[in-house]
Amino acid sequence: MAESFLIRLHREIGMSQPLFFQPSGFLLMGCRRFGLGALLLIGCSIGRSEPITPAQGEQAIAAALAALPATGGVVELDKGTFTLTRPIVVDRDGVELKGQGAETLLWLAPKANCPMIVVGRVPTPPDRIVHRITVRNLTLDGNRAEQEFECYGGPCDERHLTALRNNAITVRGAEDILIQDVVTRRARSGGIVLEKYCRRVRINRLEAYDNEFDGVAAYETEDCEFTRLNLHHNRSAGFSFDWRFNENRITDTTASDNGSQGIFMRDSLNNVFERLTLNNNGEQGIFVAETRTLPGTACRYNVFRELTVTGNRTQGIRINDASCNPNTLEDSLVSGNRLEDISLADFGQLVIVRPRTP
Repeated sequence: MAESFLIRLHREIGMSQPLFFQPSGFLLMGCRRFGLGALLLIGCSIGRSEPITPAQGEQAIAAALAALPATGGVVELDKGTFTLTRPIVVDRDGVELKGQGAETLLWLAPKANCPMIVVGRVPTPPDRIVHRITVRNLTLDGNRAEQEFECYGGPCDERHLTALRNNAITVRGAEDILIQDVVTRRARSGGIVLEKYCRRVRINRLEAYDNEFDGVAAYETEDCEFTRLNLHHNRSAGFSFDWRFNENRITDTTASDNGSQGIFMRDSLNNVFERLTLNNNGEQGIFVAETRTLPGTACRYNVFRELTVTGNRTQGIRINDASCNPNTLEDSLVSGNRLEDISLADFGQLVIVRPRTP
């Protein structure tokens, strides 16, 4: 159990940083610093630093998250396979959940029918926004062949929990989030899905593959950055941006060999896509449209820069509705796609600047 304490440490003359003793096997969590000539740490907690082992199981993960102080802290998982029968819910501010990289595997038990990690509150709509949460150095396997439902516990949207899709990671109602060095595979729904108001979420070095729907999907999401992603062999799209996806940046990423599109987007404004490779997808490299039953959902003012769009099985880029205007394609190669390289619903929808040639 973590213990609260108050520490006051003075700098020695000529020392740029104070020295203090931290007992072996323990760590300081949730500290706040005050003072100039002296260092005052208040509101700290001591927590055990040993990683949770697979033998301790999912109950130990939930207990460790619950035991963190109000200011947050770190829960670390050891190498090995953790079997999940319920989601890991991270809904407190300032929390980091981390593993040991590829050697820390979260595996969803047969017929668990639940999401694996939820960053944010479970009620729909979320009853508050969560902040400053990190998930990193983990592999998540959703074991979709042994799940019965796309949604938590039953058919989608029939009752409270079934509003949650069985994604590997769901981020909902969250700000200032980092997901880094994570693999998501074989989820019954999506790899990572952002929803219900997300701001300043950074996803870095993600691999998402063999998920039932999309590698990454985002709705009601703004001011986020996705970089160095590898989205491949998902059964639907690599990316799906379908509702209020605005002012985001996607860079240095590959979306290849997905069942439908590399990027599917509607209701998306002022986004930047830079240095992407979109190849060998089952339909389009990029599909841009509006939701025709909802006025005001056209894709506009998006910039696609330094893209390579090749070998897709229908169009390289398809802009499907005349309302999706203007958008800009700069310094990009769109070539060798099976039906057409660029297909527009109306003349002049796509401003093409400095096209590259094979």
